[in-house]
Amino acid sequence: MKSKQIFIICNPEAGGGLARKKWVEFQSQLEANRIRFEYQFTAYPEHAIKISSSLLEKGYRRIAIFGGDGTLNEVLQGVFADDKIKSPELQLIFLGAGSSCDFEKMFPRKQSLIERILGKEPYTVDICKVKCQDLNGSPTVRYFLVNSNIGVISLAIKKFDAAKLLVKWLKQVSVDAAALTAGLSALIQFDKLWCDIKIDQEEFKDQRLKNLTVFKCPYFGGGMHYGVKTQPDDGLLHAATIDSVPRVKLLGMIPALYTGKIFNQKAAHYKKFRSLELFCHQKVFIEADGEIIGSPPAKYSILKKAIKVIV
Repeated sequence: MKSKQIFIICNPEAGGGLARKKWVEFQSQLEANRIRFEYQFTAYPEHAIKISSSLLEKGYRRIAIFGGDGTLNEVLQGVFADDKIKSPELQLIFLGAGSSCDFEKMFPRKQSLIERILGKEPYTVDICKVKCQDLNGSPTVRYFLVNSNIGVISLAIKKFDAAKLLVKWLKQVSVDAAALTAGLSALIQFDKLWCDIKIDQEEFKDQRLKNLTVFKCPYFGGGMHYGVKTQPDDGLLHAATIDSVPRVKLLGMIPALYTGKIFNQKAAHYKKFRSLELFCHQKVFIEADGEIIGSPPAKYSILKKAIKVIV
């Protein structure tokens, strides 16, 4: 019965290509524990969307993701449609093998990858939703589990993903160093996010920001975090905004992102909400779980307890 079989979607390029080596080791562990499984490597961006959608059609209900937050995000797009999971019986198993794997940091106990494969007690978690324009200017809907950025961080992630020689090499040595290098490059280039924001029923006109983050998970970029406690199933979203401050001052705020004390800074603000709308006065990128997905206008909302995940 395919509903009980384990199918692993593996992204060998996750973690700057280190996932390929990790997969060889993990495959040996699976075989040593006599765990029956099937698998397929992703071959190009968004391939995991097609693979996961096809697996559901074939009757698979236990799908594992061997990769990072971006690979998990792609699978989410393949198993979710019209704000509903394609199969209520589906269980996703996240086997973190990427650069940061921030999603798994939300949960109290980090299981080994073998424990996750054998696990039968999933968490039922919220899914975040954003409606925006895709990179071609057409309306689109994307779902995410960790966070979404608009501003200097989304530009930094675009640079991180584009990974020229230095950043690509740093990814394999230190995720934090690679993220910091991409961030510094974006900091030099990005001016400000000029926008209007509506959070639930409260409106904020003519805002000048460096960045807006909508998040469910307070961790990002490997070692950075917002220093607030969030719950994966409470139906709430969280927003962090950074005012448009001089580049030197923004640079000085970076250490606070590693200590979780960013909201002690006067230029940083935090709010809980259920819905957020954003309209921009310039062209900027929207990022979600490490993927550049489009541009504003954007509307964020939450789908409570929408999917089962084992971590």
